[in-house]
Amino acid sequence: MLSVTSTILLSLPLFANAAPSRRSTLAKRDYPTVGACSGDCSAVHDPNVVISSSGTYYRFITFNEITIATAPSITGPWTSQGAALPGGSSINLPGNKDLWAPDVSNIGGTYYMYYAVSTGGSQNSDIGVATSTTMDSGSWTDHGSIGISPDSAYNKIDPNLLQVQGGASLRLSFGSYWDDIYQIAMANPPLTIAPGANPVHLEQNTTARPNNLPTGPEEGSFQFWWPVNGQTYYYLFFSAGDCCDMPPNLPPPGEEYKVMVCRSESPMGRFVDQNGVDCLTGNGGTIVLESHDNVYAPGGEGVIYDPGQNSVVMYYHYGESFLCCVGVSVYEGLVLTGDAVNPSIGYDQNSFQFGWNKLDFSSGWPVVTS
Repeated sequence: MLSVTSTILLSLPLFANAAPSRRSTLAKRDYPTVGACSGDCSAVHDPNVVISSSGTYYRFITFNEITIATAPSITGPWTSQGAALPGGSSINLPGNKDLWAPDVSNIGGTYYMYYAVSTGGSQNSDIGVATSTTMDSGSWTDHGSIGISPDSAYNKIDPNLLQVQGGASLRLSFGSYWDDIYQIAMANPPLTIAPGANPVHLEQNTTARPNNLPTGPEEGSFQFWWPVNGQTYYYLFFSAGDCCDMPPNLPPPGEEYKVMVCRSESPMGRFVDQNGVDCLTGNGGTIVLESHDNVYAPGGEGVIYDPGQNSVVMYYHYGESFLCCVGVSVYEGLVLTGDAVNPSIGYDQNSFQFGWNKLDFSSGWPVVTS
């Protein structure tokens, strides 16, 4: 087994080859601790939180048949309520019993839950929808595919429904890798795409990455509009970087999952970052939250206004990390550059934690606060 000293020396070339971050960063760098959570706060991936009319918080997560948990507040205590779609999806594709990235919206008193059917690394994917009037486990009716045509430019996963300010229209963003994030108009009620609708390209990054990592690791888009000094802005949040690698194949520091944002005055773009760089044609994007302290690879985010916190809140999943030595982590004899997920929790994405923080938009850009 290598000594700590030799471990540090052997790992130095890995840091030397790591490319600098390609993204602009918000001014605030002193990230607060993760918001409190009690109850079922682990084994959370791609969370989606919705507050019912009665004030109950519902949380939906990736995998199985989409597990539902409820709580009296975003802090918990969270209690598992079972699956949203026992038996899975009617979409006849591999992965239809192990559903991804749920996204729930209340449209006209009916809850619409969008989900993805896929398998790891596959473009053979589709987006489906189910409806409920209560959000409770077992109350959902599956309607199958929403009808987005396949295309080599995008992957049909990670759906998010946006109700445009004033309720004038409904638009669904989606995408992962390939040419990254797209958006399409939805019918109303939003069981299918709008007649004749074609995807609109919102965001793409083509920057070369270290260690021959694939370009364009952008996914998990979430659109949120918010007024700032009389101007309504549409914010495109997304997760960038490698999500779920296991040792010894962790990405170089800074290339793991993080939450990014771009902004536009229109829900369809043009989206730019805080420096004004175009997020579709100029590789723009601004970091909102990245690995820090004991937080590793935050992502799979969503944004809501939480009356219980009297604030806009961003929720997400993350791994808990530990750091050994200067710039080098050691786990069971393996050399790990940068942070490493807490071995008491593990690297398995199914073991990630539920996190949340308040967002401050007073500058016009979302800044994570306590």
